[in-house]
Amino acid sequence: MAIKKIPGSLYGQGDRIALLKKFLQYLNHPDRNFSIIHVCGTNGKGSTSTMIAALLTGLKYKVGLFTSPFIGNVNEMIRIDQKTINGDILDEYFQTIDQLENQHSFETNQLSQFEKLFLIAMLYFSDQGVDYVVLECGLGGKLDATNAVGKTDYSIFTNISLDHTNILGKTISEIAQTKAKIIRPNAKVVIAPKQDTAAQKVLLKEAHLKNAHVFLADNLKLKIVKRTKTAEIINLKLPDKLIDFRFSLVGTYQILNLMTALTWLIDFIKTRTTNDFDLKKLLSNTMADLTIPGRFELLSQKPKIICDGAHNPAGIKQFVSTVNCLYPNYKKKVLVAFLKDKDFKKCVAELLNLKSTIFIPTEPDQPERKLSVDKLQRVFYQFDGHFYQSFSDPSQALDYALNEKRTDDLILIVGSFYLLKIVRAYLKTRAEKETEKLGN
Repeated sequence: MAIKKIPGSLYGQGDRIALLKKFLQYLNHPDRNFSIIHVCGTNGKGSTSTMIAALLTGLKYKVGLFTSPFIGNVNEMIRIDQKTINGDILDEYFQTIDQLENQHSFETNQLSQFEKLFLIAMLYFSDQGVDYVVLECGLGGKLDATNAVGKTDYSIFTNISLDHTNILGKTISEIAQTKAKIIRPNAKVVIAPKQDTAAQKVLLKEAHLKNAHVFLADNLKLKIVKRTKTAEIINLKLPDKLIDFRFSLVGTYQILNLMTALTWLIDFIKTRTTNDFDLKKLLSNTMADLTIPGRFELLSQKPKIICDGAHNPAGIKQFVSTVNCLYPNYKKKVLVAFLKDKDFKKCVAELLNLKSTIFIPTEPDQPERKLSVDKLQRVFYQFDGHFYQSFSDPSQALDYALNEKRTDDLILIVGSFYLLKIVRAYLKTRAEKETEKLGN
């Protein structure tokens, strides 16, 4: 597919937003044919976007969802009512964008992979007649391809922390300033709970300048009534009722994302539903069995294998908190790999707060940006004095963990999505081979 022959990102190289707006104009502004909920932040964007899309589908709307990165197949980035775009259809849209790109007016410009996928998503959602699109920012906000859309109804801000500091800024305030630029005049803004103080100050200032109405998810009255390794029972207190429902995403950080999504939902349903609307039924139907690939995802029960795409210090801290909460007495083996442009030293420092753990350093499948396994191994040695067995090939790292397993071991895979992609595919192939053996 041609997608592999083009740059993955051209963020910040010239006025990309003006270029994309020109493409959207030539495509007859497909982004104007549906309402847009724009989701931005550092951690939690994908989970929050998926929750909001699920809630909209539960409300009987036709919903487009654009998220990144993908773990298994690029088709995963573009979905309608949770169904990924067909591969043949995706190829046809690529051809459409390529033909437009080759026209005289665009011949000196090149679109990145992400920019093409964004344009394809807008076209596909328009052609399919969706009612709403949940649009996740890829990188930053102001210069992100998704910010080329004309109008948005909501700007949703998940946790903002330090990441991509070489591109977005060295401080949380600087990073928040670029993310805040997705706010549109007179739109509605939802800010996640426990937002960094400096980030929240920036967001509130930008919202005031744009005359946008702000909803703080910190004001939501929600608590966990019961927590297990597979689900939580949530109590939501509203002015006129109490609602209990099952929530299937067990990562402790997912509660913050849930609060953000519910803060959006409560405002959304005020003007769009009748008085007899059954909120408990909606939450029970949409949140009880929700799954998100790569977000504290259970890949295997025997042995127990969990993967999580935490790849920056804030994400790793939440991952560690979840593991220590749910599996405090388990012996753990942790496959870990990072990209070299991440703050991997702080990530390692956070990982060392895991209890009863042996680490297995490896490498993500990203030749240009991968952190070498030797360097990661040295960082662990620098921090805790252990020289852990390491493998450049994630498949070999996983085989090592599986071969050394005991019945009470927990195998965790954490770090770059480029690591998760390889491990998930390898486990699938391994399971298929085991099934074939049993069949023979």
